[in-house]
Amino acid sequence: MIYFDYNSTHPPIKEIFYKNLELYIENYANPSGISFYSQKNFNIIENSRKKLKELSKKFYNFYSENLQIIFTSTGTEAVHQMVYSYFVPEKPYAIVSPYEHDCFYGACELYNIKTIMLPPNKEGRVNPEDILPTIKKFNLKPEEISFIGCIAVSNETGVIQPLQEIAEIAKELGIPLISDTIQINGKFAMDFSCLDACTINGHKIGAGFGSAAFISKHNNIKPLFKGGLQENEFRAGTENFVAIKNLVDAYEWQMQHQAEYEKLKQFQTQLESFLKEECNAIIVGESSNRVQHTTYAIFPELEDLDFVLMYLDQVEIVCSTGSSCKSRTRQPSQNLIRMGYSEKLAQQALRFSYGIFTKHEEIELFIHKFREIYKNIITSKIS
Repeated sequence: MIYFDYNSTHPPIKEIFYKNLELYIENYANPSGISFYSQKNFNIIENSRKKLKELSKKFYNFYSENLQIIFTSTGTEAVHQMVYSYFVPEKPYAIVSPYEHDCFYGACELYNIKTIMLPPNKEGRVNPEDILPTIKKFNLKPEEISFIGCIAVSNETGVIQPLQEIAEIAKELGIPLISDTIQINGKFAMDFSCLDACTINGHKIGAGFGSAAFISKHNNIKPLFKGGLQENEFRAGTENFVAIKNLVDAYEWQMQHQAEYEKLKQFQTQLESFLKEECNAIIVGESSNRVQHTTYAIFPELEDLDFVLMYLDQVEIVCSTGSSCKSRTRQPSQNLIRMGYSEKLAQQALRFSYGIFTKHEEIELFIHKFREIYKNIITSKIS
């Protein structure tokens, strides 16, 4: 199998899984209990929390004396808790980027936040200079705005947003800046010091499903639901201590293997050159600053992408049409629509995302196989 769907879920880091599974098999006591064995598992959670704080400070410069970490089960839950915690009813508005994951917009809608979307553009990159005119356009005062929300890296396009520049404006206005950092946090070191809150998702970094976290610099966390004393009463429900430890161990593992990511830029260049030259593909966000592990390509000549996906399955190539949360319905990417692409072209896009386990031989084999698929479809269409 050629696996080019890292943005959907990262392959498991096996040694971490095997090691932590043994912990569960040896001691499966509920970490919320009062027994010695329960407290032993509870300590795994608290030690993981402490370690994640240290790693966030070391690799992302994200730290404060009041730093709070709430472990959740999914990235969507982490984003919801972040949005809900930073929403102040007396400040009913939020300024948001047009390139967020659907869960961010969904959270704003669920909690009745009046969202003001910044203007999109073809590059898929927020223009910080649009913030003040947008606020003025809607006759808003800074004290009416709960937060500015901007994704760090688009899960579809891989475009890196200018968080530092946005943060400077947010700070001048006295408005918190929160960010869905799931596609970058725990993969590549960045400076998050400008943020008030961020998120991380375990299965995006090789920790497997069932663990994520919302991290805040402030004591403003609000629970999404109640019914237990877990997570300092901020998240009721039995803690998945194995998944939590997987998350933090994978986080540290990724940071220790940063040098191995350097190869991905070469892979991206090779792959995109092939797609443009031989498949007439449009590389979305090509002129923007992007992460080196994501290629989002539109194929104007491949009108029925379902046939392409069927062929890819047959030759064991795994990729996606964009965000996994939308892929089952085959809806056009709203990111692409907002960037100015037609609905038709937005349904002719494939996302290729690769990572630390990707080998050069896989890039070569993919090009060989995709070249044949493309030729077969184009030839059959002409005939």
